[in-house]
Amino acid sequence: MIETSQSVFVLYLTLKAIYNIWFHPLSKFPEPRLQAASRLPYTISVFRGNATSDTKKWHDKYGHVVRITPDTLSYSCSQAWMDIFGMRQSDKRGNLPKDPRFYFKTPEGVDTISTLCWLNFLTTDIIGESSFGRRFGGLTDGRLHPWLKTVFWTLMSFTFMRELNTWPAIKCAVFASIPQKMVEYRKAAMSFSAEAAKGRMEMGTNRPVFMSYILKHNDDGGRCAEIEAAAITFIVAGSETMATILSGTMYLLCMNPSVMQSLTCEILTHFPKESDLVLVKLQQHECLNALLQEGLRLYPPAPDNLFRETPAGGSIVTGKWTQNFHRPTKFIPERWMKGAPLEFERDGKKTLKPFSVGPRGCLGKSFAWAEMRIILANMVWHLDFELQPDSRDWISKQRVFFLWEKWDPNVRISSR
Repeated sequence: MIETSQSVFVLYLTLKAIYNIWFHPLSKFPEPRLQAASRLPYTISVFRGNATSDTKKWHDKYGHVVRITPDTLSYSCSQAWMDIFGMRQSDKRGNLPKDPRFYFKTPEGVDTISTLCWLNFLTTDIIGESSFGRRFGGLTDGRLHPWLKTVFWTLMSFTFMRELNTWPAIKCAVFASIPQKMVEYRKAAMSFSAEAAKGRMEMGTNRPVFMSYILKHNDDGGRCAEIEAAAITFIVAGSETMATILSGTMYLLCMNPSVMQSLTCEILTHFPKESDLVLVKLQQHECLNALLQEGLRLYPPAPDNLFRETPAGGSIVTGKWTQNFHRPTKFIPERWMKGAPLEFERDGKKTLKPFSVGPRGCLGKSFAWAEMRIILANMVWHLDFELQPDSRDWISKQRVFFLWEKWDPNVRISSR
């Protein structure tokens, strides 16, 4: 009886693979054959932290659209941003709904709006002050809040859980095998965000921070669960991702000493006094802006997929094959500047959307740009940085579990 069941199961898998490869509605799209046959190879890639790098390899081989699982297409052209994430159009384009398998609700069932070690201290304190009117003690105490130390592991558990949601037949059993420590991290995340949100609510609405605008619409006090859910989004988006882009950009600068020297000269020349480093002037600094754009291109702080699902009746997503960037793996900020070398004139700059686009684009984009400009300019104005030989492969060794799995780079820092 067992042998018969096994034979039936193997036959089912074989027939399913044949259907997926040759008869599935997505079978006409370019695809790695194993990924087309079953989702299992992609799931394995997710658990290894290689899904982002593997998807890039497939795009390099197959073009702007590639089938990465039997029922999933990945796009890398600029038009796809608007057709998938942009405002809804009358011709079945734009604002595709989120795939519910990949976006978790809180235990109460509500939706969220979803290093150089001292950079984490700094960015965490900034988002704490800006969102909740309190700092988390990073810079003053030289330590992170216990939960903030485990934020990456919390997000890793979310990565595993959302992928398991695509395997309904076995997810209950596999969920049970997730390490208890990861489950505890997730509970701690919810508890910490609830504590921060409640503390802010007790202050009232007079102090103008991010949470103030949410609290203004909570007159009856009945939206506490939603506010707590928003709090965790603010904390993670404003701390870990900001520390990521700043540390990644600094690494790329250290790996390209001529670019570092050029930026340092520009900053010291245009901002001779520390008091000159104000946002209104930094916003107009072409070299600084170009450098940050290039950092976002090569080391986006949230490199994972933003999954959407096709609604009933279908949707139109299109794009033609062109290479998005010339010399794509090289750190060349000049490609973003006016009068850029001719070799970069065909770069698909509209492809770079590190904050996403459309009605679900990042709410904190302007704040993030202000923070990046001010922090990086001050770092270069005050300090010299020298990457040590044992950290020259810092990015290439990192895996992706929603965010980059960063390890501390070895950098010699000295006062100017």
